[in-house]
Amino acid sequence: MDADQQLMARVRDGDREAFEALYSRFGSPVMRFLYRLCGQRALAEDLTQDVFLKVWRAAAGWQPLGKVSTWLFQIAKRHWWNEAAKRRRRASVRGTSLEGTPETATDADGSPAERLARSEAARAVEDALAGLSPRLRLVFVLVRLERLAYAEAARIAGIPVGTVKSRAAAAEAALRRLLGRDHDPRA
Repeated sequence: MDADQQLMARVRDGDREAFEALYSRFGSPVMRFLYRLCGQRALAEDLTQDVFLKVWRAAAGWQPLGKVSTWLFQIAKRHWWNEAAKRRRRASVRGTSLEGTPETATDADGSPAERLARSEAARAVEDALAGLSPRLRLVFVLVRLERLAYAEAARIAGIPVGTVKSRAAAAEAALRRLLGRDHDPRA
């Protein structure tokens, strides 16, 4: 077993200190992943807490069959999809929008004009990302933003590697279209 699996084995045995160490190690990556999926920092923080509560409750059934990070991202993905489905149902009943206004990170470096330009660019990317279907957004976040290998992204998403590759390409094409960049920047 690798170090993460050993840590998770201790969590499985009810070790609260190991659980705190697991949260310290993976809390930020899970939160970043969920933020990139939902676009709302407060919601991502709430979802992250929910995910780690689920991890604690499900720890007794954990088996060291793969990477701990993959298992955690799978739990986070399922939780986000379930939460998004609930929100869509509530939004359709209320007749309101599902997506909140995506937040952008602030950057203290550079002139005010440079910061404004970066902020506007970040908002445009976040808006475009929010415009993707949940399936395309999930794959794009896993492969392009989290920089996971196609095989690991496939395990997390529960789809074949070929589907990950095609969805990543479709997400990139859709983002280029949404951002008004119909040409391939690599060309």
